[in-house]
Amino acid sequence: MKKLALLSDLHLDVNEFTDTEIKVLVDTLQSQEVTDLHFAGDMSNDYKKITAPFFNQLSKTFDISHNLGNHDMVHLSEKEINAQDFSLKYFGDTLLISFHGWYDYSFTQDYSEEKLLAFKNSFYFDRKIHRNYSDVITTQRTLTTLETLLENLDFEGRIIIAMHFVPHKAFSINTTYKKFERFNAYLGSQAFHDLFIQHPQITDVVFGHAHHRISAQTIDGIVYHSRPLGYTYEWQMVSDFLQDYPEYKIEEHYHLRKRYQAIKALDIWRDYRTQNLSKEFLSSLSFFNLPT
Repeated sequence: MKKLALLSDLHLDVNEFTDTEIKVLVDTLQSQEVTDLHFAGDMSNDYKKITAPFFNQLSKTFDISHNLGNHDMVHLSEKEINAQDFSLKYFGDTLLISFHGWYDYSFTQDYSEEKLLAFKNSFYFDRKIHRNYSDVITTQRTLTTLETLLENLDFEGRIIIAMHFVPHKAFSINTTYKKFERFNAYLGSQAFHDLFIQHPQITDVVFGHAHHRISAQTIDGIVYHSRPLGYTYEWQMVSDFLQDYPEYKIEEHYHLRKRYQAIKALDIWRDYRTQNLSKEFLSSLSFFNLPT
């Protein structure tokens, strides 16, 4: 029997992970008897200098696989991005298909494609990524490749999908602040779900990117899992700390970055982080027990 764990949005550099935090991750995975580990994107902002050595380190303990997220694509060429796209990993009668994904602006109808592209090129992180095609065409090319793969697959068992970007509009950002609504454009595409439901073998889809952990949700017979680790200021641990130590709450408690900045240098927070990091990792992992 194999045990597969999937994790997204680790952000090694932004979260300032050292060997100490990585050891906690390894120990946490080993405590769960994990044999295979898949990273569903956004490991760091530098794949070659940070992520690749990290994979080499963990591959001594686990069978590692991955797909890229947008942050991983910075400094990579289109050729290098494509070389890591679409991989298949067999576990007896279960197949893990992983690919990057992309976005086509379909999660918002309130902005023109021209305005969304202008905003992206001026402010959004992905302006640092240089793809060969437009976002819409890049997404369509990914969908075409996936459709061809699924149609020609000589496999009758269960399929688990791992990807980085958001595959269904149900998981887009629900916000009352209009200025944040535009970010839905860069989350993913409903077209992925529309393709998945044409293939009943697909039972589960694991994704990340939106930094919003959800309970597993079933839509049209497909179970969706999204438990990204995300940035430290977004962690459940911060809310738990402020619940346990309300004297450190700030007036703008709703502002996640500001409330984290107010505690990050505190010794009591650092101790709390050390004591609870394994719990945070566990809450961001998706597990599957699979045959060999």
